[in-house]
Amino acid sequence: MSSFKKTALAASLSLLALGAQAGIVDSFLETLPGGASPYPDAGFVGNQLNGMHDIIERGRTGLLVPLYTNHPNWDYDNRYEENAYPFGAGLSRGIIDERGNERLVYAMFFRDSHYEIEPIMGYAWLARYPLANTGLHLGAGYTAGLTFRQDYNWLPIPVPLPLLSLGNDWFDVYGTYIPGSNVFFFFSKIQFEDQARRFAPWPESVASAWSNTTEIYAQGSWVKTDLSDGEGDVPGGFTLSSEAGYKFGIRHFLDRHWALDLSYQRSEHDLNEPGHKVNEYRLTNTNLMLQYHFEVLDSMRVHLGAGAAYSELKATGEGSYKDHSINPVVQTGFTWAVTDHLRVLGDMTVNFPHFHNVEINDNRALNGRFKPANTSFNLGVGYAF
Repeated sequence: MSSFKKTALAASLSLLALGAQAGIVDSFLETLPGGASPYPDAGFVGNQLNGMHDIIERGRTGLLVPLYTNHPNWDYDNRYEENAYPFGAGLSRGIIDERGNERLVYAMFFRDSHYEIEPIMGYAWLARYPLANTGLHLGAGYTAGLTFRQDYNWLPIPVPLPLLSLGNDWFDVYGTYIPGSNVFFFFSKIQFEDQARRFAPWPESVASAWSNTTEIYAQGSWVKTDLSDGEGDVPGGFTLSSEAGYKFGIRHFLDRHWALDLSYQRSEHDLNEPGHKVNEYRLTNTNLMLQYHFEVLDSMRVHLGAGAAYSELKATGEGSYKDHSINPVVQTGFTWAVTDHLRVLGDMTVNFPHFHNVEINDNRALNGRFKPANTSFNLGVGYAF
């Protein structure tokens, strides 16, 4: 073959490769938020911003609930010292585009492997594949966003991750693999058809009960603890019992969706080491949160809240130990308007207190950080006025 023909063949193959690569790039760009933009001529950055705005404006609202973090045996000798239950919550707005693919904008807060709060926010795209006539679908795609972790000094960390899903039109379970940490993370999404209520006038569009904008409430609690010193289990096998408690509070709506909530919670716990109880403690949390509420029925709201808490741990058995902590708090819950004034309220509230050098008695103390990792499940009634 002559050198000219070889050159021509090489050039042709290069052009074909570039064409294929360009096709792959174009296909990927279509999966970005700009692929959903109603204004495709705003430039690359403008298209992405317009696409995100369009998803947020016209998408269905989803409640995100973290489920499980798997620390595999092949990389974690101490896997049982890592937190596997990432209690927390988040919100998403999502659409199914004209090709049947899912696009999501989301924000979520959860308890990480070291029992610290971890926020994450971003965008996700998944191609969806129906499973015959089951009403279920499989999804495969990616998410891209930012997360912030205490062990990285709260610096923003980019998280481009693979994403799989299995679900139906209103409920999905998602899973991803996080290469840097070598963990598998799973969360769920409950999706609501809330667009009509979101854009309708308020309060005329919903049950007249929502015209009462202040609520006082009292709840019974179950407070789950998972004692950690920040590096794993507290030395010596110490555990802090999960116990019943109570909570009361007041909530005031600033507008249709946003509310301020102030609550006080109290519970009593036993500190145990293998075989016996060593002391008793009172745990209290005063929580101040900004909440976002959305109507899923004329008489039902779901919400996500985040804010700050003042927590106190006090010995009620031996000794006079007392310490306090100012820490983040995250909550998700519901409110049912039974009548114009009567409310039924339920929620899951996740606190992140740190206490120090907890005294067991006059001669013994647990040195370092003491993190009860308390998550409370609360149910009660309220009065709206």
